[in-house]
Amino acid sequence: MDLDRLAELARAEEQAVASRRWHELLAIQDEQRQLLDALPTPLPAEVKPFLEQALTRVGVTQSALLGALAETKGKIERLGTGRRTVGAYGIRSISELDATA
Repeated sequence: MDLDRLAELARAEEQAVASRRWHELLAIQDEQRQLLDALPTPLPAEVKPFLEQALTRVGVTQSALLGALAETKGKIERLGTGRRTVGAYGIRSISELDATA
């Protein structure tokens, strides 16, 4: 059982999310999944505190991810609004040119 490596990966995951390094996040999560899949069943009692701590970290990372997604959604919505606004100016300009011709 490589609990130290899981702890390192949890910290790396938090840092990747905080720094918006999404390409690293997928690799980190893949390694985490492999290590978790390799844990023995049933889990030894000494693993429980570690997993509770990891669950807390996951909650922090999840909140950060949700915040980043909301931020990205806002940017995409602003881009859509900007495109419609620019498009409306373009149409108005063409109409004005036709009216003066």
